[in-house]
Amino acid sequence: MTAAAAAATLALASGCGGGTRQDHGEAELNYLVAAPVASFPARQSLAQHSEMRIAVRNLGNRTIPNLAVTIAAAGGGTETEAFDFLTDATGVASRSRPAWIVDDGPVDGDTADANTWALGPLRPHATKTFVWHVAAVRAGSYILTYQLAGSLTGRSQLRLRNGGVPRGSFRVQVTRKAAQVHVTPAGKIVSVPG
Repeated sequence: MTAAAAAATLALASGCGGGTRQDHGEAELNYLVAAPVASFPARQSLAQHSEMRIAVRNLGNRTIPNLAVTIAAAGGGTETEAFDFLTDATGVASRSRPAWIVDDGPVDGDTADANTWALGPLRPHATKTFVWHVAAVRAGSYILTYQLAGSLTGRSQLRLRNGGVPRGSFRVQVTRKAAQVHVTPAGKIVSVPG
């Protein structure tokens, strides 16, 4: 191999993946946060519009690089979409089927990571809240889990005062009876669980 060919091969190989690494300049650090304040109705009806909220407060004196959360169906991991369940059907391309339809997710929070949203840097002593607006489309009992991180790279970890990882779960029962709706005197459509 000539020197020119070797140099071209080296240049091509070093260019694979292109550009700066995603975690360039990100130190491996732990960031102290308060226990997440999370809510999602435990009883829902088909077609009922509900809101899932997960709020996190930075208790430390350093800015968290990129506050992120991953949502998963218990037992399904990231094999399922965030608000889905695993079907027992065989011969299907994907076993993930929707239990909820997501009307709106966290604003500017979409990422390329499976079932993960990120809200950017979180300054010291500040709070950010992830909010999803969803509608139940399948009756049943579900457990949705969530885990928070300080970045998408895995180098910035969040810790609670007791050293634990900020995570939690929601147990939800979706009934077959569709939610009833009515219009208020002000013209607002309100969903009433069935």
